[in-house]
Amino acid sequence: MVEARPPIINARRELGRGRRMLSDVATLLLWVGWILLWIPALHTLREAHRLNVDWGLAAQEAVDTITPISLTHSALLVLGTCALLLLWGLLPNRKPAVPKTETLEEESLRLQVPRQELQDGRDSRICVVHHDDDGAINSIEHRQ
Repeated sequence: MVEARPPIINARRELGRGRRMLSDVATLLLWVGWILLWIPALHTLREAHRLNVDWGLAAQEAVDTITPISLTHSALLVLGTCALLLLWGLLPNRKPAVPKTETLEEESLRLQVPRQELQDGRDSRICVVHHDDDGAINSIEHRQ
């Protein structure tokens, strides 16, 4: 049975330490900015709760008295977030090392399998690899 994989791709382990730290710091700063945007509403709700005002009235009062952030601050937040995401995308990616390709002869020697048997297995549509208890290949059976 095939093990089900989660639908979310998590390549965090493949990132370098510096890039992971930068990602964590950027995420933290964006969350702090989001929380700071809610502080005026939370202060108003806390004050209404302290005065024992009905919760519905307190919520309405909070919505009515919240001073929206200025257009300048809004623009700075949007542009700052865009700039941060653009800079994040420009960070150099660490390219994985390209594995050295083996010739058929080298692979045949490494696997200790006759060269022709290995070639026939590669050329076939279906191939069955027989191995021993230690994982060493005993033979390759090819089927068309």
